[in-house]
Amino acid sequence: MTMQISEIILYSNRGEIRTIPFKTGSVNIITGKSGTGKSAIIPIIDYCLGRSDFIIPDGVIRNSVSWFAIKLSLNKSEIFIAKPTPKGDAASQSQALIKIGTRVSIPEFKDLEINSNDEAINDYLSKALGIESNLITPPEKHFREALEANFKHTKFFLFQKQSLIANEQVLFHRQIEPYIPQAIKDTLPFFLGALRKDTLKLKSDLRIKNKEKRILEKKILEFEKLSGKGISKLNGLLEEAKSVYLIHNALSPDTQQELVMILNKLLLWEPTSLPTVENDRMNMLYEGRQHLMNDLKSISYDMNKIDTYNKTIAAYSSEVGSQKLRLESIDLYNEIPDNHFCPLCSSNLKIVPPKVKAMKDSIAKLSRNLSNVDTDTTKLNHHLIELKNQSFEIKEKLQKRNIEIEMLDKHQSTFDNIKDLNNRQAMVVGRISLYLENISLENENEMEMEKKKIQLLDSDISRIEEKLSLENSESIVASLLNLIGIQMSDWAKYLKLEHSNFPYRLDIKNLTVVADTDDRPIPMSRMGSGENWLGCHLIALLALHKTFIRKSRPMPGFLILDQPTQVYFPPEVYRKFEGDINELTDEDSIAVKRMYDLLFSICSDLFPDLQIIVLDHANIRDHQFQNGLVEEPWRNGNALIPKSWLAI
Repeated sequence: MTMQISEIILYSNRGEIRTIPFKTGSVNIITGKSGTGKSAIIPIIDYCLGRSDFIIPDGVIRNSVSWFAIKLSLNKSEIFIAKPTPKGDAASQSQALIKIGTRVSIPEFKDLEINSNDEAINDYLSKALGIESNLITPPEKHFREALEANFKHTKFFLFQKQSLIANEQVLFHRQIEPYIPQAIKDTLPFFLGALRKDTLKLKSDLRIKNKEKRILEKKILEFEKLSGKGISKLNGLLEEAKSVYLIHNALSPDTQQELVMILNKLLLWEPTSLPTVENDRMNMLYEGRQHLMNDLKSISYDMNKIDTYNKTIAAYSSEVGSQKLRLESIDLYNEIPDNHFCPLCSSNLKIVPPKVKAMKDSIAKLSRNLSNVDTDTTKLNHHLIELKNQSFEIKEKLQKRNIEIEMLDKHQSTFDNIKDLNNRQAMVVGRISLYLENISLENENEMEMEKKKIQLLDSDISRIEEKLSLENSESIVASLLNLIGIQMSDWAKYLKLEHSNFPYRLDIKNLTVVADTDDRPIPMSRMGSGENWLGCHLIALLALHKTFIRKSRPMPGFLILDQPTQVYFPPEVYRKFEGDINELTDEDSIAVKRMYDLLFSICSDLFPDLQIIVLDHANIRDHQFQNGLVEEPWRNGNALIPKSWLAI
């Protein structure tokens, strides 16, 4: 027996426990009126089986339940998994409690403690089911990442929610979510058993050997390219060596062997030593020259000031000299011993006239000024001579400094030239080295060994490809889908679906059900009525589970159907059922009986490996149906959440 559900357990905020038991290997039915919590069963189980998203309806259930739990039966062991309700308004929660044993008792509320998380639960359930290591790699030119099938991928085939079970566009659980359709397409071949157990190892070995072969082929191809160029490539390298003065221009070897020997010698090349560049000395010279230029500029400024002053003095002296000459011409300038003598009329004066005295004082002052001017001019000229000497000395120093700077500039230029030549020579030597290393492959024995390695790899690759071709997962999937289609066609006839006189099949490419009529294939979306859409879902999921069981595949052995009979009755009638027993008299009611008979029949045929849980409004007066009820119908106060939990 594979993994099935034994119980659903709810813990109230006050620690009260509510359990819903299920029979393994049988059809289990929960019936009741709307709003009693039937449609929360699938989200509760999904949540407890390692889904972090909390999609259990808000309101009464979230407000009343503090922990959700399930007990699983797996062969002779039991697995108890519990998860707390997310805190506050959180939309997800990944912490969990898991207990494993031959018999696991339901813990008391006070004993619930986190010891695991969703990722660990998913890993454990994958191993417990026997999902072996696998890696589903996309075909070439497809850029999606490789996928490893695990327990969470089994849920696509376990749940049929009320909004899904009769949906003409969507067949599988969560199919409308991003990336999920491709995950279903990728993992279904694995769950159907279309892949060998050693496929992963075979594909890994094949990738490794193909990679080794490509490396050897590239090595040989490079050798053949180099060999094809031969002497012309070597001569080209020789000319490059001449252009950078590694060898003399006149050197011209006669044979390829001599040419290789010459080029091999060049591999010993070492760069020419570079002269020392006195950067500090150059900086000092530039700085000293700037100081000299500043000094010369200051001296020139002083000399210009003296020259300007001399010109002003010369003009003044010229004017004073002219006055002196005019005075001398009338003998006013001659010294007069008698102050009473009038220089104008040559007569003796009893009183010296003021104007005459003033004129004589003025003449005396003029004479003194002329003498002072001559003295100042002499001193300035002497200072000017000193400045000119200093200027000459500074110019000599500047000339010497410029010569030193010019010599160092030439030294730097030599350094740059040598450095550039070293770089160019190094590049040529590098190309010569690379080529000579490659043409060492000319050893024919080495090439023969590489070719023999490729032959051995070809043999191994062919052997692996033959094993994989025998597997040919696509062909196996196609064969399995044909068998599944045969079973689907038989059940379509039993349910009297539209076009059931034609073969039905599962279209894995488009994830739908198709009826192949004489005129054209008709997909589920183009069939009429909800009864046909429901029928397509049922026959596809049931046929898949039958194949999983027949091939002992690692798939949980349960299928949960929510509100399957909704398609047979008008909504207003369906809502009034409220779990009351219904007499099956009309055609739709007979169709409901036929559907349930099919579910019971399949469970019986596959016992004990398949468990079907049905959540429904209908309550049929039928012995099998009544035996399938797990509890009294959820009405008149009976519901998922007990009334006592709602009391304030």
